[in-house]
Amino acid sequence: MGKVVRSQRKGKGSVFKAHTTGRKGPVSMKKYDYAERHGYVKGVVKDIVHDSGRGAPVAKIQFKDSYNFKRINTLLCAPEGMYSGQFIYSGKKAVLAIGNILPVSQIPEGTVICNIEEKVGDCGKMCRASGDYAIIVSQD
Repeated sequence: MGKVVRSQRKGKGSVFKAHTTGRKGPVSMKKYDYAERHGYVKGVVKDIVHDSGRGAPVAKIQFKDSYNFKRINTLLCAPEGMYSGQFIYSGKKAVLAIGNILPVSQIPEGTVICNIEEKVGDCGKMCRASGDYAIIVSQD
């Protein structure tokens, strides 16, 4: 007799299956548009919820659309210190505060940040886990 191979043990499911039934949705920043490149956009944190399969809490944020009469609902990984009802500013001219979204070129050295875009326009891929952060070392 031989050993039972892991792929055979996995079989149909149980503990080796990803449990994705209670997910709230994809977590990413809103697309960077003209209003954010030259000013800022205001949003409000509607709720902070637990997303199953994720350690960090998720914030439901509602931004005002700059061009049409509508609201844009997004999900973001909530940093420590964010609360429901808080106003969030996203853009080049936003003030440096907890929860605000700024380009890395506008943030001073030594600042602790999270949810960083790896490439321009990928809506934040790095430092999104619970307790994960990055520090800006230098601006070149």
